[in-house]
This record gives sequence, structure tokens and C-alpha cells, in this order.
Amino acid sequence: MEIDVKTDWSIGDLIESQRKQILRVNHEYQRGLRWTDTQKRMFIDSIFRGYSIPAFYFHKNVISAGTVTNTHFDIVDGQQRIDAIYSFAEGAFPLIDPSKNSGFRFPNFVKDEECPWGGKRFKELSQDLQDELKSHKVVVYEISTENDNSIRDLFIRLQGGTPLTPQDKRDSWPGNFTEYVLTLGGKKGVDKWYGHSLFKEILKASKEGERRQRLAQVFMLLWTVKIEMKFCDTKSAKLDEFYHVHVGFDDSCADAKRFEKICDVLYQILRGNPKIVGHYFIHLFLFVDSLLDEYAHGWEDKLSAKLFEFERRVREAAKAVKERRESEYHRYYTEYGQWTRTQADNADTIRRRHAFFTEEMLKLLSPTKLDPVRSFSELERKTIFFRDRELCQWCRMNKVDHKVLWNESQIHHVVPHSQGGLTEISNGALVQEGCHPKSSKDVDKFQDWWFAKPLVVLQPIEPVRNARKFPPPAGTVAKFEYSNQYHMGEIKNGMLVLTSSPHNGESCKSFTAASRVVTGGTSRNGWKDWYLKLPDEESWILADNWRSQSKTRQSKPKVEPVQFDEFL
Repeated sequence: MEIDVKTDWSIGDLIESQRKQILRVNHEYQRGLRWTDTQKRMFIDSIFRGYSIPAFYFHKNVISAGTVTNTHFDIVDGQQRIDAIYSFAEGAFPLIDPSKNSGFRFPNFVKDEECPWGGKRFKELSQDLQDELKSHKVVVYEISTENDNSIRDLFIRLQGGTPLTPQDKRDSWPGNFTEYVLTLGGKKGVDKWYGHSLFKEILKASKEGERRQRLAQVFMLLWTVKIEMKFCDTKSAKLDEFYHVHVGFDDSCADAKRFEKICDVLYQILRGNPKIVGHYFIHLFLFVDSLLDEYAHGWEDKLSAKLFEFERRVREAAKAVKERRESEYHRYYTEYGQWTRTQADNADTIRRRHAFFTEEMLKLLSPTKLDPVRSFSELERKTIFFRDRELCQWCRMNKVDHKVLWNESQIHHVVPHSQGGLTEISNGALVQEGCHPKSSKDVDKFQDWWFAKPLVVLQPIEPVRNARKFPPPAGTVAKFEYSNQYHMGEIKNGMLVLTSSPHNGESCKSFTAASRVVTGGTSRNGWKDWYLKLPDEESWILADNWRSQSKTRQSKPKVEPVQFDEFL
């Protein structure tokens, strides 16, 4: 095998070679086109910004027939990039304009830079920009060999090895936030990336990459809740976006120092204790952030014991559901445990879990507020704010869903403080600044409505598996991801009616029947295929989990009842 490193190829050469079919795809080992339009647009944008482009690997084939010689190149590595370049040159898509494209988030320095190519297709670029793109030099490895097996071996070596995880890829990205995560998360063999003891000793993670990913997720959640007053997904795509937006992150800023302080406090509290799994770690971190400023010292000595008591109750509730028996901790399953398995990285799921975690941990911990007992603490206010889904409860009483901005929110004592009402989460309701009940008539009216709402009773009842049968309520939306496509449906007249192509309008008597239709006859358990979004719900739930949930009934509670619609 001979390899000739060429530095005189240009992007214009790639375009012309593709157009004249000099560059060819060998389908024996190439995987086909996979890049999305977003990936293509970002790649072309990177070229204009002068970012480095990986080298291309071509297998050079020279074919002679008599006096005629033909040369073409099989693409060994670089197929996705070449397709992006060629399809842009053909006018297939416009580029991204960082100052206008609301669907993309960029670091501020990128938004501030001049971008004359932004929002334009190739033919809409100035002649200078077209020439600049075409003349951009690339590195090409031209491989000459008559042994096709050696090319296959090279392809395997280029593409093979241990696949990089999403976090492995982020660890190699440039930017200050990458450095910050590596420093606190730690990476073996690099002294400057020493790793904070909290993440190395307390967080339960089987691999270094998982540890750094959890750190980045916690920081992103803490940042988003503080800055934007909302929870966010912790999925890979959202984390990628956060890394990109914060490429110019200042590791000496107040938020970075605050994060490190929480790490120090938690490590001193939890050192020597069993390791903590990810979802507890997330909620504990957000919880302690609020405790630090709003409650008197003393809670630190009890925190680890109360955390493990919370964990014990979650386990007890899950075991009771599995064994189909009663448990006084059943709500620890319906409001927390099951949501660590279903859509666990979804923003609404995390919000729901955290509202329950905070309320229960405050009961277990009983910390002393620094402010007078008449005032709700910041932590309690945030918990009620997220528990009530940012909706004004006075407006809801009047059958209007009105979103409340954090800086315009107030917490109303359902039972007034003057009448012995406690300043605790269960006695607080989120209201808009101008909707806060003032007169005794309005206070009584709201109180009557609040306590008349449907209740979820904490009295343990038998959670019978498969108690709920097909179909769910009319109007329930269903989705099933199969072959990289979402297949949608809706419950109508006791049937699941498919609403997406190619099965639009087809009615099915069960989820299993619907799965057979979608998969072309494959025998499957449809309850484990389809996700449901019930009427008036905001989140999705696996059909099998919905079926497995306990039946509920209204009766005199043995344990304090919780407002039903506050946790849906």
C-alpha cells in the first residue's frame, strides 16, 4: 500500500470531482448518508470561520483499456463531509445566521462576529465568498493498492476501536466549559484535571465519562433554574448545546465558585457514606444550593441520614408495587420512583421529581429558617412555583391557565397565617402579583375551591398490576418510535386510530395490534412500545407504566392528602 499525502486539493476540486463522478462511494463498506441538514449547515459554517477540517481518505483506482486511462477515487473516509459540501454548492440549503436563527443557540462572541454568509444559499453568496470557499485547501490521503482487503482493513481502523461516547466527544471540544468539567470531573493521567472528591468518591458512576457527564448535567440544571427559572432536559443534544453556548465560560465567575462551594459542602457531609446514584445526586445538589442561604446551620449533620431515609422509602414503595401490596409510602413511587425510569431526562419529569423531593426532604430534615416563619423561604417558593407548573392558581380557579413569571409571582397562604395556617409547601399556592386574594370573601372563595379539588389519597391501596385495560381515555395521544420514525395515534371510540403515514386512519383494538401494523406483522408486546400523553397531561408515560399504576379512590385519608393536579 502506498499513501500519498496531498495538500493541493481544494473544496472546489471536491465539488467538481463529485459532480463528474470521479469521487465514488463503495457501498461494500460505506454506511450511506446520515448527516442532518443542521449538521451540514454547521459544517459549512465552520469552513467559513476557518476551523480545521479532518483529512479525507481516498482509494485511487487507475483503470486502463487500450490507450484510454480512467482514474477515479473510492471514498474511504469523508463521505458525509463531501455530501455536505456538494449539496450546499448545488443550492440544497441556506446557511445558519447566528443573529437570526432562533432555533440555534450560539456563544455571544459568535453572534457578535460579522457573518456575511449567514442565511444564504451558495448562489446568493458574493463572488468573493464563493471563491473563498472553493479555494479552501484540504488534506487528502491518496491510497494506491491492488489489495482491496487492505482498504477494508484501513476503513475498519479509521472507524473502529472503542466507539466514543457523547461525553468523550465533548471532552475533546475546545472551550472553557470543557476545561471546567474536566478539572472538576477528573481524568486519569492528566494532573491538571484532578477531579473534585465529591464526583470521584461520592457519585456512583462506572466510567469516568459518566462522572463528567453527570457533573455537566448538574451544572446545566443549576444554571438554567437560576438564570431562566425553568428546568431543562438533560439529554445529550441539550448538553451539546450548553457546551457550545458556553464555550467562553468564565471559571472564576460567581456561579462557578458557587458550584464549587456546594461540592465542598456536600463532600464534607457525605464522605464515608455509600455512593449516590445520579438522580438523587441531581436533586440533592439543587436542594443544598437553596439550603445554604436560607436556613440556619444544623441541617448539615442530618442531611445524609435523611437522604438515605428518602431512598429507603422509594425502595419500599417500589417493592410494594411489585408485590401488589399496600404501602404508606406509595406516593414515593407515583411521584418519584417511576419517574426515574420513564422519560427520566425530560425537563417536566425532572421538575416533577424535584418538587416532590424538596417537599419531602424539608419534612424529613426540618431545617430552621433564617427568615420569620410567616414568610416562605426561597426554596419553598421555588418548589411551589414548579409544583404548580408556573400557573396562577387564582386564574385556574376561574378556569383560565395563566403563566406566571417568577419575578411577578407570589405565594398565597391557603389557610391564612392569622387563622393558624402554617407557612409550609402544602399550605402555599402560586398566584400572579395582581391576583393575590386580599378580601376575606376572596380568601374564603379560594380556600373552598382549593380543598374541593380532587385529591390523591395517600392511604395505601392495592396496586394491582394491569388493573387498567385498553383503551386509555378518549383523546389520549400515543407514539411509537420504530425504524427511526415516530408513528402517532389517538384514542377514539375505544380504538387506537393511527394518524401518521403510511397507516393514517387505520383503527386498532389494542396496542399490540397497532405494533403489528407498524412493524409489518412482527409479534410484540405493544404495551412496551407505545408512549401515552393523556388529556390535560404535559408529559409522556410508557403505556405499560400507565397500566401498572395503582387505582386511586377518594376516601378519608390516613395520611395528609396532596392536591391531585399539582403533580400532573
